[in-house]
Amino acid sequence: MNKLSEISKTVKNQAEQFGFDACGIAQSNYLSDMENILKKWLDNGYNASMNYMKNHFEIRLNPRLLVENAMSVICLLTSYNSDVSQNAAAPKIARYALGNDYHIIIRKKLNDFFASLKKTFPQINGRGFVDSAPILEREWAVRAGLGWYGKSSAFISPVFGSFVFLSELIVNIEMEYDKPLTGNFCGACNKCIAGCPNSAITEPYVVNSQKCISYQTIENRGEINITTHGWLFGCDICLQACPYNKCAKICNREEFQPIAETLSMSFDDWENIGEDDFNKIFEKSPLMRTGYERIKRNMKNVKR
Repeated sequence: MNKLSEISKTVKNQAEQFGFDACGIAQSNYLSDMENILKKWLDNGYNASMNYMKNHFEIRLNPRLLVENAMSVICLLTSYNSDVSQNAAAPKIARYALGNDYHIIIRKKLNDFFASLKKTFPQINGRGFVDSAPILEREWAVRAGLGWYGKSSAFISPVFGSFVFLSELIVNIEMEYDKPLTGNFCGACNKCIAGCPNSAITEPYVVNSQKCISYQTIENRGEINITTHGWLFGCDICLQACPYNKCAKICNREEFQPIAETLSMSFDDWENIGEDDFNKIFEKSPLMRTGYERIKRNMKNVKR
């Protein structure tokens, strides 16, 4: 085993020790083949009101503008797949938002992992990211061999499906790099496209956020102008339709256990909850991203 292979093996072993389900490593390069794809998506207005997606265009494509002397992108995958379910009569919440905010949970794991790497490799320097910077995390996960894009544009792991969190460490040391998976893994399957009730997936791998229930119930600060089909926060319809998620490994991780109320609250409970109770119950929840007022707005679009 050569030196670069030894470094990569050590990194992956430590990633496993800190609770990450998969780790892949890609060379830090300019994502030239993503430039036109991203530009076309923005030119079509598919980012809707998410104007931050237009910002830092060059940085999104070049990790060396995020981290000086960046050599490697360590891509980490954490599954939140579970077999728990909400009250069937309640407004629906995306699976990732049933528990505490993943940013906080993954960030701690990532910081602890990076601290361990610094002890092993004193020369290492870099930054960690958990959906927190202009970085094309799905593209890096694909390049690191962890999976591929589904036609819904969701990232798919061959073992863990799409119910996964991605995070990254961009660092200044060279390693042995993983190869992307090759092949057409979705084949002729279009279940995610057919399953979207608002036709938000305009063509394979392209999503118009304006039509997307997740965008409307989370990011949109104005009035909702589409039918949300019973979803209060986020949407899992395209993920639920994917055959890979029907056989994905169930993890039921303790740190991602649902907040009890997200499973037990009824339609009436959501309709009548006051702001103080909402803030107390969901203070550590992703639902705080939308906040009480917009949750109440979303409720107006949820039919019994």
